[in-house]
Amino acid sequence: MADKSEVARLRSLAQLDADAVGAYDAALARIPEPLVRERLNGFRIDHVRHVQDLNALIHEAGGTPLELRLDLKGTAMVGLTAMSSMMGTEAALVAMLGNEEFSNRAYDVALRFDWRPEVRSLIEKHREDERRHVMWIREAVRTRPWERARATSEEGSEAPA
Repeated sequence: MADKSEVARLRSLAQLDADAVGAYDAALARIPEPLVRERLNGFRIDHVRHVQDLNALIHEAGGTPLELRLDLKGTAMVGLTAMSSMMGTEAALVAMLGNEEFSNRAYDVALRFDWRPEVRSLIEKHREDERRHVMWIREAVRTRPWERARATSEEGSEAPA
């Protein structure tokens, strides 16, 4: 049985991931590019899985699992992401980059605590997901791959004369 502080830390991480799901929903509602949507939806699924994984540990430790619902911080994160996303794909990605950088820092801090080996292993696995998310988004903002995909599809749709 884990102590209350461990359960509280796990719930805090789960809430962070629940808030991230909401932010991804806000961005996905406004991004038209299939390439970006596909990748962001995959990241959203990772965050849902993180909540489920953390909830299993919370339950196992005698705590109450978290519902996949925004808290006040998550509501602000979703609002900012939604507003930014109205300015286009790049702005949506910049907002998501900020969200993911925050998640990365939170997982870094979480790994400073003394965890049971199975809990530490799971948190490290989630941290690697977070790194992958931030690296892809950072690169997408830099290279704008949706523009190449759009140009390629437009070239393919032109019929020869």
